[in-house]
Amino acid sequence: MNRDGINRSATPSSASVPLLAEQHGAAAVANTRGSVFGERTAVTISWQDLVYEVDLPKEKTTRRILSGVSGYVSAGQVLAILGPSGAGKTTMLDILACRQKGGRLSGAFLMNGHPVVEGIFRRVSAYVQQEDILHSYLSVRETITYAAKLRLPKSYSAADIDHRVLQVMQSLGIDHIANSKIGSEIVRGISGGEKKRTAIAVELVTSPSLIYLDEPTTGLDTFTALHLMYLLKKLAQQGTTVVLSIHQPRSSIFRLFDKVLVLNGYGEEAYFGPAESAVQFLTSVGVKNTFPDNPADFLLDSVAVVRSAEKLEASDFPFLPPPTQAKDIAAAFRSILLDDINRQIDGISRAYADDSRLPDALTSPYHRPVWTQIYVVAARAFINKMRDPIATVVAVIVSIFFAVLVGSLYFHIGLTQSGINNRLGVLFFLTMNTAFSNLGSLAIFLFDRSIYTREHRNGMYRPSAYYLGKIAQDMPFAILVTLIFDAIAYYMVGLQPEAAKFGWFFLINVLVMMNSYAVCMLFSNLAKNLQVANLAAPLVLVLYLLPSGFLIKLSSLPVYWRWLEYISFFRFGFESLVINEFSGLTFTCSNTSKALDTCCTDGIECVNAELGFSTGSFYSNVVYTATSVGVYLFLGYLALRILRSGEGK
Repeated sequence: MNRDGINRSATPSSASVPLLAEQHGAAAVANTRGSVFGERTAVTISWQDLVYEVDLPKEKTTRRILSGVSGYVSAGQVLAILGPSGAGKTTMLDILACRQKGGRLSGAFLMNGHPVVEGIFRRVSAYVQQEDILHSYLSVRETITYAAKLRLPKSYSAADIDHRVLQVMQSLGIDHIANSKIGSEIVRGISGGEKKRTAIAVELVTSPSLIYLDEPTTGLDTFTALHLMYLLKKLAQQGTTVVLSIHQPRSSIFRLFDKVLVLNGYGEEAYFGPAESAVQFLTSVGVKNTFPDNPADFLLDSVAVVRSAEKLEASDFPFLPPPTQAKDIAAAFRSILLDDINRQIDGISRAYADDSRLPDALTSPYHRPVWTQIYVVAARAFINKMRDPIATVVAVIVSIFFAVLVGSLYFHIGLTQSGINNRLGVLFFLTMNTAFSNLGSLAIFLFDRSIYTREHRNGMYRPSAYYLGKIAQDMPFAILVTLIFDAIAYYMVGLQPEAAKFGWFFLINVLVMMNSYAVCMLFSNLAKNLQVANLAAPLVLVLYLLPSGFLIKLSSLPVYWRWLEYISFFRFGFESLVINEFSGLTFTCSNTSKALDTCCTDGIECVNAELGFSTGSFYSNVVYTATSVGVYLFLGYLALRILRSGEGK
């Protein structure tokens, strides 16, 4: 035994490292059949000497997150990744799930003894994030059903999908809340544990052979967490390989683990093997068991790194491990157990040498054609939006309120000389209100993007299908709200009461609204978070107001701002509205205006003299405003595909 209590010569019992025959018999390598989730392929994953490093540009150094980690897990087993905060648990889980981003990874990662093929891996695996991001106003059944419609093969009929969804809900114990809404801050929904099980059900509906979960018990009370782990254990017993990271599990949860991978505070492997033998290994190398009631507490305390321990008195803090203990345990593991584990991994590769027992890789990771993806994305989001009182009822009420407000302020504008400026003012205000109408939806856009990054990584739909589906579900209601606002304000103000005039007025405002929508979509995809998007999008829209010709004449714009008039959809939309309204109007002159020689009677001549607008630019302005919609939508799609499609886990 050395000075810090680690006995490197001691050997754990033979139970610490099970024999190959016990772990990889005929049942482990054959396809698993007959579970409530249907047929699945038995999957064994193994990894050997994994090293993961990231560069730190500010410090001009490289940080090693994981150092030489090896192990394996088979079908029917639950593997838990344990370690103190900062040990690299989530990083290790992401590497095993083929979802790590950036950094440099070395070592071997095999699936059924063969190098991982992405197409195959995506077919047989599923990933449940720590944060449960689901549509708030869909029911549990609808949430799982829409996932099934996107992720199950075309051969599944509607009845087959309904049957599969019911099976999954029953297995996870959420069939009694099938018609309950997920819930939000506004509408009460299901509990946290039920929400977690729903998120798992979304992944299980495809009968994955391999499922990863990032700290699934976080945020749950002890009973709910234990119940969830029992369900995962049952899932493993039905043939699924379950891999999860977990922080400080209680003893009753720890006993449900088949294998544990313990990382110390330096990202080194301190133990890998049967969960029941972990404490025995540490005590066999001389670590004193201070928490016999919970093996997880003992393991985590033993491998924790207290970097200021040298400055503390051991008598004052008897629970602190010796400063080098975490590294000494890892060294003992390498010298005692690692060779046997490597032999086990080699044995797995030999067992699968001639037949990986895996399905063929697909040319595309998507099960459904793009038009089905668009339809399902649009239908799901439309139902969710129609049930959202903020997005529907409140939006309509606010639209009616502002329309009545504007109509009452400019009620029945006359055709006197003062009516010229009043009409210009109300048209500017109406256009501005329409242009800013989508800023309140930036938070929704960012939330939807979080759902997109998760579902796209899980192979549910293409970026183009999501983008077109979102536009298809947003536009009908947005156009309806614009129509309500325009109809009330138009006739209260007393603009020209001709059907053709109102038709153009409404069309132009719809184009302005769609430009606003596209700009907000663009910045929601460009920005990393809501704070940045809330700063950038309004700033751009305010800049677009400058070259309208109403706030300042275009000829008076400083030369360094002149470029704005060529890209401002607001300017072209406003100019089109002014020309549409003023063409055909005849204004009257008072005695005072005649005496001052300030009388203007022809509407177009009036705005041409005042703002420089002429009827010849009407159709070109409308075309530009429409073209601008397409440009911003295309840029938004590029931002989504290039910047955001690789996010998430």
